[in-house]
Amino acid sequence: MIDKDTKYDTNEFEKILIDTLRVINAIRYPETTQQMNDDKEEIHMRLEQKINAKTALKHKHKTRFKSLYAVAIALLVIFPTAYTAYKIGIRSGERISLQNMVEVTAPYGIIARITLPDSSIVTLNGGSTLTYPVLFDNDRQVNLSGEGFFDIAKNNTTFTVSATHISAKVLGTRFGIKAYDDDRNTILTLEEGCIRAIPVNENGGEGEGILLRPEQQLILNNETGEIHRQSVNTQEYTSWKDGVLTFKNMTWDEIAIILERRFNVNIHIASDKIRNERYVALFKHGESLEQILDKLSHKRPWKYIKCNDTIEIIEN
Repeated sequence: MIDKDTKYDTNEFEKILIDTLRVINAIRYPETTQQMNDDKEEIHMRLEQKINAKTALKHKHKTRFKSLYAVAIALLVIFPTAYTAYKIGIRSGERISLQNMVEVTAPYGIIARITLPDSSIVTLNGGSTLTYPVLFDNDRQVNLSGEGFFDIAKNNTTFTVSATHISAKVLGTRFGIKAYDDDRNTILTLEEGCIRAIPVNENGGEGEGILLRPEQQLILNNETGEIHRQSVNTQEYTSWKDGVLTFKNMTWDEIAIILERRFNVNIHIASDKIRNERYVALFKHGESLEQILDKLSHKRPWKYIKCNDTIEIIEN
């Protein structure tokens, strides 16, 4: 049993356990979550054993007990995954609260899916990071760097996605945001529902906002602030979440960026002539990088050389 000098609050433990379960759910680890629900008593026992093993240090670390409790639970049940990384902010002496944040990153070469505390689902493209609270309070706010597709659970509170140059406010809808910091444009594409897109001005404030309807897209030039709204076939811009690559009148330079993020490679293009050539292509059967390059190079004045994670595009 835990030493009598250590204050053990069962209700507090339950609150910590619930918060930890939310975090695990958020990174899509349902098997682990179910195991915790089924074996809560075992977790209590294992946790007490770990704490008892450290009783010699209890007086030095007494003020950190609640944080260590929450961390111990997480360490017992969370294992590394091949496609996500998360970070929970815990300050010394605090229980996980509404203000603590979760950060999920999809590295290049990976598409990751996250379930948020309100059951909304976010799909992250390679090289993207999503930050959100462990639990939503009276509003729902997340931050995105990179590209994500959002399937928002509808309720009575506004859902806000904030990126460097734009924010999007919705109640319940499906939409994609492409907001990589090194891209020229920020692109918001709406599949269902409605969205108010609010560009961030030069002084860091927000503009009046632009209403988007289904099958509409907003393109914001990150350098000039110029905004263009157009009707589109949304599948051409959001099907990446299903592993589909659509290149519609794209330059090789634009395609190279997409392939780098999808396959975690570096692509070097030898000349501007090759870089500015345009292509129309669709890949929807899980084609490998080599298969894509073979198709793109067919009857074109270039070839590719692959060396480890680097692709050289050179003239024939």
